[in-house]
Amino acid sequence: MQQNGEIYKSRYRNFILISIIPAMILYIIFMIYPIAETLYYSLFHWAGFSPDMDYVGVSNYLELTGDSLFITTVITSLKYVFLGGFIILGITLLFTYAINNFKSERLKSAVQMILFVPNTISPVALALLWGFILNTRWGLLNTTLSTIGLETLTRGWMGDDYIFAAALSLLVWIHVGFFIVIFVAATDRIPNSLYESAELDGASSLDKFTKITFPLVKDIIEVCMVLWTIFSFKIFGYIHVFGAGTAASQAHVGIRNISVQLYLTAFGRRTAINRVGYASAMAIVLLILLAILVYAIKKIMAVEPVEY
Repeated sequence: MQQNGEIYKSRYRNFILISIIPAMILYIIFMIYPIAETLYYSLFHWAGFSPDMDYVGVSNYLELTGDSLFITTVITSLKYVFLGGFIILGITLLFTYAINNFKSERLKSAVQMILFVPNTISPVALALLWGFILNTRWGLLNTTLSTIGLETLTRGWMGDDYIFAAALSLLVWIHVGFFIVIFVAATDRIPNSLYESAELDGASSLDKFTKITFPLVKDIIEVCMVLWTIFSFKIFGYIHVFGAGTAASQAHVGIRNISVQLYLTAFGRRTAINRVGYASAMAIVLLILLAILVYAIKKIMAVEPVEY
């Protein structure tokens, strides 16, 4: 009997190894190798379109420390992470609280579907649409405000004073539905018996949400914080296209994140800079910064999995 058990364990281990090997090969080819190659390119002065590569060591990284434009994009990326994350988390919790109080399952599903729709539309289309809405001269928002007699509230939303808030509002609108669906799914796994016991004790709907729902979805909050951190660093299309490509303009560098700056540095402008080696150094810094933030989130949250 013991011999049969050992044979079974051996076959089980072999099955796991055989299953993992293809995934590991793909991971090495499409993740590890590109990262290693990017690190290699970051040590060279290279335009990206010629075989001429001049080894410069860590000079690209040293140049980044004095590049005010790159530092600005790092700060902007962090603003997207923290300010955007705070707003999205707040809105998500409010909608989750409201949706959980709906009696109709169809209504819950319909609201989630409507909120999730922006995630199914092309980033270019959404960025252009948001730019049309916020256009200072003929945009829908200012036109509507003027029509209803609220001209004093009209603003130059695409100007320097409001361009970051306009871009951030676009990202919040797009992504909040995604996180609401995750949160509602997480709350659905909580046993109804907990809520029923709380009702017998006289708890209100707000009490049930703050003392039962919120503590039991902290692990999902951690996951969503990590996801948003990753999303906000790698977002490219929305920011680059927003306002008909204003991110490429020197006048609106305040909305660029590292991904956009990396692309523009490598080959993305009308008159391309073609500094692929320097852009590779930016990519490595982005990877390191993202790893640090994700590690910090997991250490700060340190949520133990909940079993019911």
